[in-house]
Amino acid sequence: MRLGDRGLLLTWLLVGVVVVSSLVGSEMADRPPLTNADRVHDLASDFACPVCQGQSLGESDVPIARTIRSTIRTMVDRGRTDAEIRSMLVTRFGEDIDYTPRGDGLVGLVWILPVLVGGTAMTGVVVSIRRWQGRSRGGSTTRRPVVLGVVAVVVVLAGVLVARSAGDRLAGDTLSGDIRSSTRTLLADAGVSSPDEAISIYSRVLEIQPSNVEALAYRGWARWRAGADTEGRSDLDEAVAVDPMYPDVRVFRASQRHADGDHAGAAEDLVALDGMEAPPIVGDLLAASRLRERIATGLAASGDLLVALELLDSGLDARPDAAHLLAERGWLLVATRSPELVLRGMENLDEAIALDPLDPYGLAYRAVVLATVADRPDDAAVDLTRFTGLAGQPADLVDLLVVVGLLAPQPTSGS
Repeated sequence: MRLGDRGLLLTWLLVGVVVVSSLVGSEMADRPPLTNADRVHDLASDFACPVCQGQSLGESDVPIARTIRSTIRTMVDRGRTDAEIRSMLVTRFGEDIDYTPRGDGLVGLVWILPVLVGGTAMTGVVVSIRRWQGRSRGGSTTRRPVVLGVVAVVVVLAGVLVARSAGDRLAGDTLSGDIRSSTRTLLADAGVSSPDEAISIYSRVLEIQPSNVEALAYRGWARWRAGADTEGRSDLDEAVAVDPMYPDVRVFRASQRHADGDHAGAAEDLVALDGMEAPPIVGDLLAASRLRERIATGLAASGDLLVALELLDSGLDARPDAAHLLAERGWLLVATRSPELVLRGMENLDEAIALDPLDPYGLAYRAVVLATVADRPDDAAVDLTRFTGLAGQPADLVDLLVVVGLLAPQPTSGS
């Protein structure tokens, strides 16, 4: 081999090495580190929803897609690799769910063949040029197999490297993992921030730890209260999918569903809450907001009295001394005007006042029933006197007593 030919061969070999290095380097470098949220998003985009047509897990909002996304979140936060997550999903749902082909076996040809085709085309051009130059100078063509062999090796190596780097990684993956930060510190900051700032902080927490149910629940609640209804509902649903036993999100979603008119869904959340070991503050919050009673009233008004009673009974099973729940139960039964149910309702009202003689709802409800249903005005006057002696009388009860004529209308500020 002449010196000039050897130099030309080395030049082409160098070009091949540069091409391969650039190709692999572009796949594996110069990308910013991925947060866990980025990884979850990319993973969800690389798998098909098993029950949808043409939608990925990231695009679908059906329950099974939310459940799978929550599983991916948890696995990512626990340090599982993308290959492990892919293996789990493929094992459970089959190969068809995976949009990204593997880099091994026959499937690896998907990555290798394009490189082979490109390399072969490049080789053809090189050989044609060399043949023209060789004939014009009367040179030998015996070195052609050597050139072809070198190019073939470079092409195969390129294909294998691309298959390994692209097939074994999902879209957007890099050699870097997640970003570490104190999510607990961020959550504490969010608790004392303005609503807009809190939403931003919760989003930062979820970039670090997508399965953080506290951040999902509180961001959903803050979004919904701020008027971003769709985003808020989505966050609350995702939080329940991530951890169905997190008490706060059950309260938040029950309140959201009740406000949206889904009283049955709200009741389901509170019944689920009753089966948890929630901290006492959760029960105090429900009692102060009267959320359970308001949901039960909505159910009864829509004709679902039985579901309303089951909701109240579920609360009473958790807190048997809850006089306000007994009072509400009695009031709903009396409102049916059915003699048997009215009798049972009166018993519930009596039980409520026995548990708490100063419960405003028990006193007001029983005063109305005694005056308008049982025709016992003197007994009604006793309950009414107790009620009017309470500090901070609930406005809805005052309005009720005014409507039935047991209290005089209050003078307005302009009169």
